[in-house]
Amino acid sequence: MVVKKRKQQIKKEKVAGRTKKKGNKICSAGIAWAKRTFDKYPSAYANMAASKYCKDPNYGKKKK
Repeated sequence: MVVKKRKQQIKKEKVAGRTKKKGNKICSAGIAWAKRTFDKYPSAYANMAASKYCKDPNYGKKKK
């Protein structure tokens, strides 16, 4: 009985683990910046630039 209950708990945990969302790794400011900067936002290049912008907000600014 104990083994059977434990197997049922493991199955429930696995199902619950698959339904969790991972969350967005790109900050909202980076997404907004990418939409303003690039013509086509949902692209690999724009997402890469947005993630760099989140790490360093001076990434997209021109040097004077």
